Amino acid sequence: MYLLENFLSDIFNIKSIIMALITVGLIAIMMVMTYMLAQRSTKLPKTYRVLVDLVEAGVVIGGVALLRQTFWVLNSGNVLSWGYAIAQLMILLFSLYAMQNIAVTLVNLAMPIFFYGQALYLGASWHWWWLFALMLIVLVGVISYISHHQALVLKSEWRYLVLQLLYGLAWCLIIWSVRPFRLFYIINVLVIFIIYMWIIRFFVTRVNHVVNHFASLDQAANYDELTGVRNRANFDTTTVGVFGVYQRHPAMPITMAMFDIDHFKHFNDAYGHLAGDAVLKHVAQHFNQELVRQTSHGELFRYGGEEFVIIFENTEPLEAQRIVTAIRDTLQHEPVNLNGQKLNVTVSIGISALQPSDLNFDSWFKRVDHYLYLAKEAGRDRITVEGDTQKL
Repeated sequence: MYLLENFLSDIFNIKSIIMALITVGLIAIMMVMTYMLAQRSTKLPKTYRVLVDLVEAGVVIGGVALLRQTFWVLNSGNVLSWGYAIAQLMILLFSLYAMQNIAVTLVNLAMPIFFYGQALYLGASWHWWWLFALMLIVLVGVISYISHHQALVLKSEWRYLVLQLLYGLAWCLIIWSVRPFRLFYIINVLVIFIIYMWIIRFFVTRVNHVVNHFASLDQAANYDELTGVRNRANFDTTTVGVFGVYQRHPAMPITMAMFDIDHFKHFNDAYGHLAGDAVLKHVAQHFNQELVRQTSHGELFRYGGEEFVIIFENTEPLEAQRIVTAIRDTLQHEPVNLNGQKLNVTVSIGISALQPSDLNFDSWFKRVDHYLYLAKEAGRDRITVEGDTQKL
């Protein structure tokens, strides 16, 4: 009975209530931030999404540090409390479920190592190092499983329960390995931790539903259904922004490349419209994947039919030519496989940079379109860069 009163006083005293309010506030901030970043990151190049992941990881680290500092102040330099431990575990596990990125996963993996190292530095015994090592393995397994099967875990109540037990138990025994305590405390901490996390599961599920709903709307509005690349509507929106950037920074080169699939009508007539769709999808995905490998400054759009456009920011026409030529070369070595047949695909390309004489977007677009026409007129499988036509 004395142990229970001791434990409850540790969990439910005024200081712990303050910690609980701070924890709830941090989780609310993380939920809002996750939703806002999810909206913006879908519009960012892949390179910048890494920065978004790092920002989220930084927020998690900052949240844990804030909890520690707050408890340090409330308890006159002492952080040995189950209220603090539960709050920290809630922040870490919530971030793993809600943020879904590799940086946050690494923070969760690094935290027990940091805790153990700090405890040893402060004079804790390393006698139970083997228990720490064993529980670290368990924790790595749990964290890895959650990070790879997040949606499945949130949908399955028994998986969620088992993983919370393993996560909480592993942390409890990691703490025990440097500061032994009674088994009674483990049971009570696990019960309270699971109750808290069950409540959080409800909110995480709702946040994920909103984020996924937004992502599906964004996909439908900005991406072509067949090829998966950005569509005409997104192209129109992007070019308005690009033209505005150029007007403010005319020294920064912006280049447009337009290409279409040579003899595309032949694929439809000879093999059927499903074959035409397969060719469109193959070319679009090939260019999109190779473009990501070649540069972080290019964005691919399906303009309409078999025509595609790439906008290169901070890229000169000759550099754009090098990139699209390299992509075209790899396309030649990857024909479309259709019912055992290999269909070779070539493209014609027109390239031109945005110039000070272009008073509006249409003048630039018409020039690029004209260069594409010259490439096709020269026999197709050609590229025209600023009026100069060459065989690819």
